[in-house]
Amino acid sequence: MLEGRGTIQRYFDRLKTLSPCVPHEIQQVQVQGPESSSDGSLSGVMQKWREYQRQCLKYLYEAPPIAAEGKFCNRTFDNYACWPDGLPGTYVNVSCPSYLPWANTVLHGQVYRFCTSEGTWLLKENSTLPWRNLSECEASDQTSALHKELHSPEPLHLFYPPCYIRLH
Repeated sequence: MLEGRGTIQRYFDRLKTLSPCVPHEIQQVQVQGPESSSDGSLSGVMQKWREYQRQCLKYLYEAPPIAAEGKFCNRTFDNYACWPDGLPGTYVNVSCPSYLPWANTVLHGQVYRFCTSEGTWLLKENSTLPWRNLSECEASDQTSALHKELHSPEPLHLFYPPCYIRLH
């Protein structure tokens, strides 16, 4: 068994018992009434996100190791997208996550990360967070306007350990 697989399996097992931190993109989802479970509702989006997370963690555990010798960027789930291993000095792209309420409007969109020549994910400037370009996966102004019309205009603030979430 690969040494990294044990770590990933422990991470996978631990996540089964913890409430996940909700990614920023889900935080933008408007909350509908409790009776609503349409794809755009918070509960619908969260259900899709949890399934996406489950499938990603399964992939992280089961995918064969990268065929490269030496340094490479490790596969990961960053609470937004599922990233495969990356070769040094290359952009890595994956499809826009299927859990996004507007996923049908960004079917051909991609989200990008850059794997540095050192085999580490490029970080945002003055940050410890990885850089990513998700502009192709963002809701269009038209989609955002329609979403706002269909949902309550009042923001909802929740404390969701270990994250503070503002839904608007």
